[in-house]
Amino acid sequence: MRKRIFISYSHTDEKWKVRLVKHLNVLEEQLEVWDDTKIQVGDEWKKKIDTAMKDAHAAILLVSVDFLNSQFIKSVEIPALFRRRAMENMKIFPLIVGECPWRELEWLSAVLARPKDGSPLEGKKRHTFDKILSEFAVEIKTLLNQTPQKKTAEAAEEASAADGPKPGDIFLSKLPAGGRVFLGREKELEMLDKAWEDTHTHVLTLVAWGGVGKTALVNRWLNDMEKDGFRGAARVYGWSFYSQGASVDRQTSADAFIDHALRWFGDPDPTTGSAWDKGTRLANRVRETKTLLVLDGLEPLQHPPGAMQGHLKDPALAGAMIRHVESRKWCVIFSNPTRMRSK
Repeated sequence: MRKRIFISYSHTDEKWKVRLVKHLNVLEEQLEVWDDTKIQVGDEWKKKIDTAMKDAHAAILLVSVDFLNSQFIKSVEIPALFRRRAMENMKIFPLIVGECPWRELEWLSAVLARPKDGSPLEGKKRHTFDKILSEFAVEIKTLLNQTPQKKTAEAAEEASAADGPKPGDIFLSKLPAGGRVFLGREKELEMLDKAWEDTHTHVLTLVAWGGVGKTALVNRWLNDMEKDGFRGAARVYGWSFYSQGASVDRQTSADAFIDHALRWFGDPDPTTGSAWDKGTRLANRVRETKTLLVLDGLEPLQHPPGAMQGHLKDPALAGAMIRHVESRKWCVIFSNPTRMRSK
Protein backbone atom coordinates (compact mmCIF):
# COMPACT_ATOMS: atom_id res chain seq x y z
CA MET A 1 0.00 0.00 0.00
CA ARG A 2 1.27 3.45 -0.90
CA LYS A 3 1.99 5.80 1.99
CA ARG A 4 -0.07 9.00 1.88
CA ILE A 5 1.74 12.29 2.51
CA PHE A 6 0.02 15.58 3.38
CA ILE A 7 1.89 18.77 2.46
CA SER A 8 1.25 21.85 4.61
CA TYR A 9 2.55 25.04 3.01
CA SER A 10 1.92 28.71 2.31
CA HIS A 11 0.90 29.51 -1.26
CA THR A 12 3.76 32.01 -1.28
CA ASP A 13 6.06 28.97 -1.30
CA GLU A 14 4.30 27.29 -4.24
CA LYS A 15 7.57 26.96 -6.19
CA TRP A 16 9.12 24.85 -3.41
CA LYS A 17 6.03 22.70 -3.12
CA VAL A 18 6.04 22.03 -6.87
CA ARG A 19 9.73 21.10 -6.84
CA LEU A 20 9.33 18.82 -3.84
CA VAL A 21 6.33 17.03 -5.36
CA LYS A 22 8.36 16.26 -8.50
CA HIS A 23 10.91 14.41 -6.39
CA LEU A 24 8.25 12.59 -4.39
CA ASN A 25 6.42 11.59 -7.55
CA VAL A 26 9.51 9.72 -8.73
CA LEU A 27 8.59 7.29 -5.93
CA GLU A 28 4.86 7.28 -6.77
CA GLU A 29 4.67 3.48 -6.59
CA GLN A 30 5.32 3.82 -2.86
CA LEU A 31 4.26 7.38 -2.03
CA GLU A 32 0.99 9.22 -2.66
CA VAL A 33 1.19 13.01 -2.27
CA TRP A 34 -1.72 15.29 -1.29
CA ASP A 35 -1.78 19.08 -1.31
CA ASP A 36 -4.60 21.57 -1.69
CA THR A 37 -4.37 21.60 -5.49
CA LYS A 38 -6.32 18.32 -5.29
CA ILE A 39 -9.39 20.31 -4.21
CA GLN A 40 -11.78 20.79 -7.12
CA VAL A 41 -14.22 23.61 -7.80
CA GLY A 42 -17.36 23.04 -5.76
CA ASP A 43 -15.64 20.85 -3.16
CA GLU A 44 -16.05 21.56 0.55
CA TRP A 45 -12.42 22.66 0.85
CA LYS A 46 -12.20 22.59 4.66
CA LYS A 47 -13.68 19.09 4.79
CA LYS A 48 -11.24 17.94 2.09
CA ILE A 49 -8.27 19.23 4.07
CA ASP A 50 -9.50 17.65 7.31
CA THR A 51 -9.98 14.30 5.58
CA ALA A 52 -6.57 14.47 3.93
CA MET A 53 -4.87 15.17 7.28
CA LYS A 54 -6.81 12.36 8.91
CA ASP A 55 -5.91 9.83 6.20
CA ALA A 56 -2.24 10.76 5.80
CA HIS A 57 0.58 8.54 7.05
CA ALA A 58 2.94 11.51 7.25
CA ALA A 59 3.03 15.29 6.82
CA ILE A 60 5.64 17.59 5.33
CA LEU A 61 5.78 21.18 6.58
CA LEU A 62 7.31 23.69 4.17
CA VAL A 63 8.57 26.12 6.80
CA SER A 64 9.04 29.79 5.94
CA VAL A 65 8.08 33.14 7.43
CA ASP A 66 4.81 33.03 5.45
CA PHE A 67 4.09 29.50 6.66
CA LEU A 68 4.63 30.54 10.29
CA ASN A 69 2.41 33.62 9.86
CA SER A 70 -0.51 31.76 8.28
CA GLN A 71 -3.46 31.81 10.69
CA PHE A 72 -5.08 28.80 9.02
CA ILE A 73 -1.92 26.74 9.25
CA LYS A 74 -1.34 27.73 12.90
CA SER A 75 -4.91 27.29 14.10
CA VAL A 76 -6.07 24.30 12.02
CA GLU A 77 -3.36 22.28 10.30
CA ILE A 78 -0.55 22.34 12.88
CA PRO A 79 -2.75 21.43 15.89
CA ALA A 80 -4.41 18.57 14.00
CA LEU A 81 -1.14 17.16 12.67
CA PHE A 82 0.75 17.41 15.95
CA ARG A 83 -2.09 15.77 17.85
CA ARG A 84 -1.87 12.82 15.45
CA ARG A 85 1.86 12.79 16.03
CA ALA A 86 1.30 12.57 19.78
CA MET A 87 -1.49 10.00 19.66
CA GLU A 88 -0.54 7.84 16.69
CA ASN A 89 3.18 8.37 16.10
CA MET A 90 2.43 10.07 12.81
CA LYS A 91 5.63 11.23 11.11
CA ILE A 92 6.05 14.97 10.60
CA PHE A 93 8.91 16.23 8.43
CA PRO A 94 9.70 19.97 8.59
CA LEU A 95 11.53 21.24 5.53
CA ILE A 96 13.02 24.73 5.93
CA VAL A 97 12.45 26.50 2.62
CA GLY A 98 12.82 30.15 3.68
CA GLU A 99 14.76 32.14 6.23
CA CYS A 100 12.74 32.52 9.46
CA PRO A 101 13.22 32.22 13.26
CA TRP A 102 11.83 28.67 13.37
CA ARG A 103 14.36 27.57 16.03
CA GLU A 104 12.66 29.92 18.51
CA LEU A 105 9.43 27.92 18.37
CA GLU A 106 9.61 25.04 20.84
CA TRP A 107 6.94 22.94 19.14
CA LEU A 108 8.82 23.12 15.82
CA SER A 109 12.48 23.03 16.90
CA ALA A 110 11.77 19.83 18.86
CA VAL A 111 11.19 18.00 15.55
CA LEU A 112 14.23 17.11 13.43
CA ALA A 113 14.16 19.29 10.33
CA ARG A 114 15.79 19.18 6.92
CA PRO A 115 18.20 20.34 5.49
CA LYS A 116 20.39 18.76 8.14
CA ASP A 117 22.13 22.02 9.03
CA GLY A 118 18.79 23.84 9.32
CA SER A 119 19.69 26.34 6.63
CA PRO A 120 16.86 27.18 4.18
CA LEU A 121 16.65 25.94 0.60
CA GLU A 122 16.17 29.53 -0.47
CA GLY A 123 19.46 30.91 -1.71
CA LYS A 124 21.00 27.54 -2.55
CA LYS A 125 22.01 26.66 -6.09
CA ARG A 126 19.73 24.48 -8.23
CA HIS A 127 21.85 21.33 -8.11
CA THR A 128 22.26 21.72 -4.31
CA PHE A 129 18.59 22.01 -3.39
CA ASP A 130 17.64 19.29 -5.90
CA LYS A 131 20.14 16.97 -4.20
CA ILE A 132 18.61 17.84 -0.81
CA LEU A 133 15.07 17.23 -2.07
CA SER A 134 16.03 13.93 -3.68
CA GLU A 135 17.63 12.67 -0.46
CA PHE A 136 14.66 13.98 1.50
CA ALA A 137 12.20 11.99 -0.63
CA VAL A 138 14.20 8.77 -0.22
CA GLU A 139 14.53 9.35 3.53
CA ILE A 140 10.76 9.78 3.89
CA LYS A 141 10.06 6.62 1.91
CA THR A 142 12.51 4.62 4.01
CA LEU A 143 11.19 5.90 7.35
CA LEU A 144 7.55 5.31 6.43
CA ASN A 145 8.31 1.74 5.41
CA GLN A 146 10.06 1.14 8.74
CA THR A 147 7.59 2.78 11.12
CA PRO A 148 4.06 1.35 11.37
CA GLN A 149 1.23 3.58 12.51
CA LYS A 150 0.12 2.93 16.07
CA LYS A 151 -3.58 3.14 15.31
CA THR A 152 -6.13 5.03 13.26
CA ALA A 153 -7.60 8.22 14.63
CA GLU A 154 -10.91 6.46 15.26
CA ALA A 155 -9.21 3.60 17.09
CA ALA A 156 -7.19 6.05 19.18
CA GLU A 157 -10.30 7.88 20.32
CA GLU A 158 -12.19 4.64 20.96
CA ALA A 159 -9.32 3.28 23.01
CA SER A 160 -9.09 6.51 24.97
CA ALA A 161 -12.82 6.45 25.63
CA ALA A 162 -12.75 2.80 26.70
CA ASP A 163 -9.85 3.25 29.12
CA GLY A 164 -10.98 6.63 30.43
CA PRO A 165 -8.83 9.77 30.40
CA LYS A 166 -5.27 9.47 31.66
CA PRO A 167 -4.30 11.52 34.76
CA GLY A 168 -2.61 14.10 32.53
CA ASP A 169 -5.87 14.54 30.61
CA ILE A 170 -7.83 15.66 33.68
CA PHE A 171 -7.61 19.21 35.09
CA LEU A 172 -10.17 20.13 37.77
CA SER A 173 -8.02 21.85 40.40
CA LYS A 174 -9.36 25.31 39.44
CA LEU A 175 -12.93 24.39 40.38
CA PRO A 176 -14.18 25.33 43.88
CA ALA A 177 -14.61 22.52 46.38
CA GLY A 178 -18.31 23.17 47.00
CA GLY A 179 -20.33 22.15 50.03
CA ARG A 180 -19.23 19.17 52.09
CA VAL A 181 -22.80 17.99 52.77
CA PHE A 182 -24.83 16.77 49.81
CA LEU A 183 -28.37 15.43 50.11
CA GLY A 184 -30.95 14.58 47.47
CA ARG A 185 -30.80 16.24 44.03
CA GLU A 186 -31.47 12.91 42.33
CA LYS A 187 -33.54 14.59 39.60
CA GLU A 188 -30.79 17.11 38.87
CA LEU A 189 -28.14 14.38 38.76
CA GLU A 190 -30.32 12.37 36.40
CA MET A 191 -30.74 15.46 34.23
CA LEU A 192 -26.96 15.85 33.99
CA ASP A 193 -26.56 12.16 33.13
CA LYS A 194 -29.15 12.34 30.37
CA ALA A 195 -27.61 15.50 28.95
CA TRP A 196 -24.18 13.82 28.80
CA GLU A 197 -25.60 10.86 26.89
CA ASP A 198 -27.66 13.01 24.51
CA THR A 199 -25.70 13.44 21.27
CA HIS A 200 -27.71 16.58 20.46
CA THR A 201 -26.72 18.40 23.66
CA HIS A 202 -23.54 20.48 23.46
CA VAL A 203 -23.93 23.04 26.24
CA LEU A 204 -25.84 22.76 29.51
CA THR A 205 -26.26 25.76 31.81
CA LEU A 206 -27.19 25.55 35.49
CA VAL A 207 -28.85 28.81 36.51
CA ALA A 208 -29.60 29.54 40.18
CA TRP A 209 -28.86 32.05 42.91
CA GLY A 210 -25.54 31.89 44.70
CA GLY A 211 -25.47 29.55 47.67
CA VAL A 212 -28.18 27.12 46.54
CA GLY A 213 -25.67 24.40 45.69
CA LYS A 214 -24.76 24.54 42.00
CA THR A 215 -21.11 23.85 42.75
CA ALA A 216 -21.92 21.01 45.14
CA LEU A 217 -24.22 19.45 42.53
CA VAL A 218 -21.63 19.55 39.76
CA ASN A 219 -18.87 18.28 42.06
CA ARG A 220 -21.07 15.34 43.10
CA TRP A 221 -21.79 14.58 39.45
CA LEU A 222 -18.09 14.82 38.57
CA ASN A 223 -17.31 12.39 41.39
CA ASP A 224 -19.87 9.95 40.00
CA MET A 225 -18.46 10.44 36.51
CA GLU A 226 -14.94 9.73 37.78
CA LYS A 227 -16.06 6.45 39.34
CA ASP A 228 -17.36 5.44 35.89
CA GLY A 229 -14.17 6.44 34.07
CA PHE A 230 -15.84 9.68 32.93
CA ARG A 231 -18.18 7.69 30.64
CA GLY A 232 -16.39 8.09 27.34
CA ALA A 233 -14.70 11.45 27.87
CA ALA A 234 -11.12 11.51 26.65
CA ARG A 235 -10.33 14.79 28.42
CA VAL A 236 -11.87 16.63 31.39
CA TYR A 237 -11.14 20.31 32.09
CA GLY A 238 -12.63 22.70 34.63
CA TRP A 239 -12.14 26.40 35.43
CA SER A 240 -13.73 28.87 37.83
CA PHE A 241 -13.95 32.63 37.16
CA TYR A 242 -15.10 33.53 40.67
CA SER A 243 -11.55 34.45 41.71
CA GLN A 244 -11.83 37.54 39.50
CA GLY A 245 -14.68 38.94 41.61
CA ALA A 246 -18.34 39.33 40.82
CA SER A 247 -18.63 43.12 40.91
CA VAL A 248 -20.45 44.55 37.90
CA ASP A 249 -18.05 47.48 37.67
CA ARG A 250 -14.86 45.46 37.93
CA GLN A 251 -12.89 44.99 34.70
CA THR A 252 -12.44 41.28 34.07
CA SER A 253 -11.24 39.08 31.24
CA ALA A 254 -10.80 35.45 30.35
CA ASP A 255 -7.09 35.95 29.53
CA ALA A 256 -5.80 33.64 32.27
CA PHE A 257 -8.28 30.93 31.33
CA ILE A 258 -7.64 31.17 27.59
CA ASP A 259 -3.85 31.14 28.06
CA HIS A 260 -3.89 28.17 30.44
CA ALA A 261 -6.45 26.21 28.42
CA LEU A 262 -4.62 26.73 25.11
CA ARG A 263 -1.42 25.42 26.67
CA TRP A 264 -3.19 22.52 28.39
CA PHE A 265 -4.98 21.47 25.20
CA GLY A 266 -1.70 21.60 23.25
CA ASP A 267 -1.87 24.75 21.16
CA PRO A 268 1.59 25.22 19.59
CA ASP A 269 1.71 29.01 20.17
CA PRO A 270 -0.88 30.30 22.70
CA THR A 271 0.34 33.91 22.46
CA THR A 272 -0.44 34.54 18.78
CA GLY A 273 -3.59 35.91 17.21
CA SER A 274 -6.40 38.19 18.34
CA ALA A 275 -8.55 37.35 21.36
CA TRP A 276 -11.27 35.99 19.07
CA ASP A 277 -8.72 33.89 17.16
CA LYS A 278 -7.41 32.43 20.43
CA GLY A 279 -10.93 31.51 21.53
CA THR A 280 -11.68 29.88 18.19
CA ARG A 281 -8.42 27.93 18.30
CA LEU A 282 -9.23 26.74 21.80
CA ALA A 283 -12.64 25.50 20.67
CA ASN A 284 -10.98 23.68 17.77
CA ARG A 285 -8.59 21.98 20.20
CA VAL A 286 -11.47 20.98 22.46
CA ARG A 287 -13.34 19.55 19.47
CA GLU A 288 -10.56 17.18 18.51
CA THR A 289 -11.82 14.48 20.88
CA LYS A 290 -14.71 13.95 23.29
CA THR A 291 -14.16 16.52 26.03
CA LEU A 292 -16.01 17.45 29.20
CA LEU A 293 -15.53 21.19 29.77
CA VAL A 294 -16.81 22.70 33.04
CA LEU A 295 -16.91 26.49 33.50
CA ASP A 296 -17.93 27.96 36.86
CA GLY A 297 -19.10 31.49 37.62
CA LEU A 298 -19.18 33.35 34.32
CA GLU A 299 -20.99 36.35 35.89
CA PRO A 300 -17.90 38.65 35.95
CA LEU A 301 -17.50 38.16 32.21
CA GLN A 302 -21.13 38.77 31.27
CA HIS A 303 -23.07 41.98 30.73
CA PRO A 304 -25.40 42.96 33.61
CA PRO A 305 -29.17 43.47 33.20
CA GLY A 306 -29.94 45.64 30.20
CA ALA A 307 -29.94 45.34 26.43
CA MET A 308 -26.89 43.03 26.43
CA GLN A 309 -27.82 41.05 29.54
CA GLY A 310 -26.07 37.70 29.69
CA HIS A 311 -23.89 38.24 26.63
CA LEU A 312 -20.20 37.50 27.12
CA LYS A 313 -17.99 40.60 27.28
CA ASP A 314 -14.74 38.78 26.59
CA PRO A 315 -14.14 38.20 22.83
CA ALA A 316 -11.88 35.19 23.37
CA LEU A 317 -14.43 33.39 25.51
CA ALA A 318 -17.26 34.39 23.16
CA GLY A 319 -15.35 32.98 20.20
CA ALA A 320 -14.64 29.77 22.06
CA MET A 321 -18.25 29.24 23.10
CA ILE A 322 -19.75 30.01 19.70
CA ARG A 323 -17.37 27.58 18.03
CA HIS A 324 -17.90 25.02 20.79
CA VAL A 325 -21.69 25.04 20.39
CA GLU A 326 -21.22 24.01 16.75
CA SER A 327 -19.26 20.93 17.81
CA ARG A 328 -20.15 17.43 19.01
CA LYS A 329 -18.49 18.08 22.35
CA TRP A 330 -19.95 18.90 25.73
CA CYS A 331 -19.84 21.77 28.19
CA VAL A 332 -21.58 22.54 31.49
CA ILE A 333 -21.80 26.12 32.78
CA PHE A 334 -23.17 27.28 36.11
CA SER A 335 -24.02 30.91 36.84
CA ASN A 336 -26.36 33.25 38.76
CA PRO A 337 -29.73 34.02 37.10
CA THR A 338 -29.38 37.81 37.00
CA ARG A 339 -26.42 37.52 34.66
CA MET A 340 -27.15 34.47 32.45
CA ARG A 341 -29.14 34.57 29.22
CA SER A 342 -31.77 31.87 29.04
CA LYS A 343 -30.80 30.97 25.47
